[in-house]
Amino acid sequence: MSTTQNVSLQVYAQDGTPIPPTVSREHLLDLARGAYERAGTHLAPGDVDIELAEVADKAACSLLRDRWEDDFPIAAYTELLTAVAALRAVLGFDPTPTAPEVLDWAEKLGNQLGEGLEEPTSRCYAQFLDGPYRGAVLAVPQSLRMGDMGPATTLTLPIAWGDTADPGHGEARYQRSPAADRGTWLYRLDGDVREDARPHITLSAPSAQAGA
Repeated sequence: MSTTQNVSLQVYAQDGTPIPPTVSREHLLDLARGAYERAGTHLAPGDVDIELAEVADKAACSLLRDRWEDDFPIAAYTELLTAVAALRAVLGFDPTPTAPEVLDWAEKLGNQLGEGLEEPTSRCYAQFLDGPYRGAVLAVPQSLRMGDMGPATTLTLPIAWGDTADPGHGEARYQRSPAADRGTWLYRLDGDVREDARPHITLSAPSAQAGA
């Protein structure tokens, strides 16, 4: 075992106050790009933002898809979303949601999707088979009136595309299948959307400003 003492790199002001070390953003980006290089992915400095945002999108959709499976460990998605949000904060990028924020957004969206239904209602599951929401499952209200049972026949969901420097927003329209499949109502995309479209998961103001 080495007995060499570590030399402190801490710098102090004349009054004895510690001066925080400075690390350039370019250096931090290079470190992030180096990690991707080890994984076999070459990223230009301007691509790191997009890559991390895409990772967060995929993890969020996977969480929305698999959180209803009792035997599926969602911890990986939860921790991944937190890690990406933390890394983006360190790099100075726009925030991406953590798992609780994704689930909170999904609950609010599900409630909004059932606003047009007549009472009485109950909760059911809607799964999206293709398009920007492919694989995602949302809990939405369904009508309990005879002859009108089930969730709305069409659902319009918010989508986004592009990176944080040049974002685009729109909507994707989905059409319901005639009957539920093992208790889940299936929806298919009704109309064309951009190939790079993704769910537009929004953050509340306090979350977006955390750490500011």
